[in-house]
Amino acid sequence: MTIATLRTILIPYTDHLESDFLMLNVCAKNRKHMNGPHSLAKARTIFRSILNNPNIYAMAVLDIRTRDYLGHVFIEHLDDGTAELGYIFDKQYWNKGIGTEVLRAFIPDAVFTLGLKTLTANVDIDHEPSIRLLKKLGFAQCGHDKDEHGPYLIFQSTYGVEADESSAHKTLSSAVSLDSSHRLALKTQIHK
Repeated sequence: MTIATLRTILIPYTDHLESDFLMLNVCAKNRKHMNGPHSLAKARTIFRSILNNPNIYAMAVLDIRTRDYLGHVFIEHLDDGTAELGYIFDKQYWNKGIGTEVLRAFIPDAVFTLGLKTLTANVDIDHEPSIRLLKKLGFAQCGHDKDEHGPYLIFQSTYGVEADESSAHKTLSSAVSLDSSHRLALKTQIHK
């Protein structure tokens, strides 16, 4: 399946995108807020996992005109039934609205395709652009934690579930429609 937005095209990964993926993920600046750069061997292992692991729903983000590789978006189903959103874009495409445009198309498609009800995203506590992006997409901060890389915030969004008025989490309900005729933002097309 392919998803097209005004400026991007999202395509499933194939072997020919490996070098682009590796370059993105070994770059210290690109991964500054993502626990640092990967070694080439680690990035290659992750790429192979993307191609072969059915629990990872990932797409490469390309420029719709030039087909330049802009970044990577994915959702990973975890064994406990939860799903986590991840994304990384090359530094030259930061602060241009690409992330918003891409994720507004990708998330509803993935939620529908995977039958998700809840999606989480972890973000470095100091990564203000990513925090703003998640809030813009309807995610709400639901916690924080710390690992060997430092503190991070946990965001969550719920889909297709009506929030109970008495629930403390009613703000987590997102306005994503699961109706296939209305599931993507304006100027987005899906090709199967």
